[in-house]
Amino acid sequence: MVMCAGGRPGAAAKVWGRGTMVDGRRRMGRGARIVLAMSLILGAVALAGLPLYVFPATDEPRAVDAVLVVGPARAEGIDVALGMIDDGLADTLVISIADDEGQRRYVPEATVLCTEPQDFTVVCAQPEPFTTQGEARWLRDLAHEHGWESAAVVAVRPHLSRVRAAMASCWDGDIAYLDSGEATPFRAVLYAYAYQTAGFVKAAFTRGC
Repeated sequence: MVMCAGGRPGAAAKVWGRGTMVDGRRRMGRGARIVLAMSLILGAVALAGLPLYVFPATDEPRAVDAVLVVGPARAEGIDVALGMIDDGLADTLVISIADDEGQRRYVPEATVLCTEPQDFTVVCAQPEPFTTQGEARWLRDLAHEHGWESAAVVAVRPHLSRVRAAMASCWDGDIAYLDSGEATPFRAVLYAYAYQTAGFVKAAFTRGC
């Protein structure tokens, strides 16, 4: 028989129980601090991303030499670009679109503009590489080829900040950045935080255009 202080059975069990409770509280305290720290970090990231992905700087449509719809060139972005052409603000439409027919079926409006005759100039191609940076280089090359001094670039709202950074790194022309007006559900914003931030990090390690 095991005897403890005063020879009373069960005293050891009481002491052991108090120690377990203390250790449990300490573990709970550490866990709460970790959760709090992670919440603060996520909150800071969310706040930092608001002006980049949720409320990016945008411009009003103005007269330019060409208007570029970056990929994927969905109907909303195409409508913005066509509106500029209808208003006489541009006479050349540039569409970043995949060569693959399977991918083109997801952007039928852009595909029609690229394959059927129009009463204004349409330039369609898949930039190389088919990325934001590739689109920026393509616009620069087109501007040099055609003597453009200005352009409008249409993109979905969460993508606008990275588009602006990429274009500015490649071409010093006058560029207006326009929101395509596409709906951006909450999951799309979360995706933008991850995907676009990764793009910014990649661009930080890319020198020049």
